[in-house]
Amino acid sequence: MFSAATLLVAMMLLLSCMQSAHAALKSLSVEEYRADVARLQGLVTECAGSAAACNAGSVGDDVRVGDVAKGGFEQHWQWLRDALTKAKSAKAEERTELLRDAEGQLAELATDSGSEASGGQVQEFRRARREANAVLARGEFQVGGGPTWWDRLKAWALEWLLRFFTGVAQVGVAAPWLGTLLEWLFFVGAAAGLVFFLLRNVARQRLSVSPGDGMLQGSAWDREADDWAMRAEQYAAAGEWREAVHCLYWAAIVLLEGRRAWRHNPTRTPREYVRLLKPGSAQEKGLRRLTQIFELAWYGLRGASAEEYGEARAMYEGLAESAAWSAAGGEA
Repeated sequence: MFSAATLLVAMMLLLSCMQSAHAALKSLSVEEYRADVARLQGLVTECAGSAAACNAGSVGDDVRVGDVAKGGFEQHWQWLRDALTKAKSAKAEERTELLRDAEGQLAELATDSGSEASGGQVQEFRRARREANAVLARGEFQVGGGPTWWDRLKAWALEWLLRFFTGVAQVGVAAPWLGTLLEWLFFVGAAAGLVFFLLRNVARQRLSVSPGDGMLQGSAWDREADDWAMRAEQYAAAGEWREAVHCLYWAAIVLLEGRRAWRHNPTRTPREYVRLLKPGSAQEKGLRRLTQIFELAWYGLRGASAEEYGEARAMYEGLAESAAWSAAGGEA
């Protein structure tokens, strides 16, 4: 009970003190307040020119303008007293910087006091805005950071590319023939790459006859080659030499293909088959001569003779022997 009474008395005393403080404020009309603000502006101007004029006591008491209950307001000048006190002991440049904000605030108060309708609401709003701006200007609210290492790397790369292309453009202006030279180098390089690709492709298909490649006598390829050879003998017995040479040629092609001298491709021409064999080998020489006899007899639209068939037969048998020798482990 005692504690509650004590608390009540303390609250009454505090309320009384607050009322006394409000009652102690000097009451001014709007016109008097405007004149007081003009006086303070002159005081700040004098302080900016001379440190001796920076007298905080000349500011005067805090005031109450109009009736607070009817839109009036209270004006406290402690901030101006603090600014004059600091400016009195500061150097000329620092004093000017310190008073600049005070001059701005007094100019705003003078503008606000020119409209009685705006009263203390506009003044309080602008003061709150200035305080908010001052808080946001602190270092902890400045979140902008410097560029990262990745940003610096990208900037360096872009700068290097710019210098490179700028240098190329300058060289092109100084030496007009350089563009033509680069074009020729490009075309020659493309042609050389195409030729290299074709040669690699041909070399990939040109497989030399070697032992152990899985194709033995009696395989399907050998049986087909024997069938072609038997048909050649039948045509030769009937005197149809052109058909006999044709059958011998295909017997040789099937025989070599069975030995994997190349990869199967039915679109090749006779001379392409020859180029797929190792130059200078027995197979290459035999097939070349057999191809010549075949082309003259088949594409030359003339009949072949018994002598040409005999030579073609000898070429085929030589290819068969060399293929058999290679399959047995010898050299072609």
